[in-house]
Amino acid sequence: MLRLNRRAAAGAVAGSALLLAGCAVPGQPGQAGTAAEVDGTVITNQQVSDLYDVWLEDIGSPANRRQVITLEMMREPLAARADEIEFEHVRAQARAQAEGFLSLQGSTAEPTEEMVDAFEGALLLAAFTVLPEDTSVIESVAHEVEASAVTSGRTGEFSADAFMQSLTVTAEKAVAAAQQGVAAWFLEYNDVVGLVEPDSPWIASE
Repeated sequence: MLRLNRRAAAGAVAGSALLLAGCAVPGQPGQAGTAAEVDGTVITNQQVSDLYDVWLEDIGSPANRRQVITLEMMREPLAARADEIEFEHVRAQARAQAEGFLSLQGSTAEPTEEMVDAFEGALLLAAFTVLPEDTSVIESVAHEVEASAVTSGRTGEFSADAFMQSLTVTAEKAVAAAQQGVAAWFLEYNDVVGLVEPDSPWIASE
């Protein structure tokens, strides 16, 4: 179970938008061109490539293939259960944060939908980690994703246990960044990975 300074972290979640604005069977092959599928939602290899480029080039915080896919596999399932942690999540929040991030970088460009996806995924992981009293809801979601996920051999299998282990480590780094006043501290959550080699015990590396 994660033990964090939740008061400081929860305040950072609530204020992050303002800070930025002010400035089949798991592991079995899916369809061709598909990196993963969760409860009928397909994540294509092209989506993964585009998100990889966003993290590397637009955000400047590289994430590997499995980290990118992990965020995408969890993003919509978490959004669907945001009310369970009393988090009034709307996609516009992620868009506003992406806009604020670009503004802080001196850019007047509008964020792409892929960039909004990246921000949304990271923000949701942050919210589900630090807002509730414990991480039981996000762990429940991770187990549901594991049960419904269809992935390719290249992608690996989704493991809820590996995901939670990785989340614990990453959350400590993210909360430390929040306490240091880093505006986009929740982007640290792009380090989380829940994909492992088939039949491997929690080994989650690319």
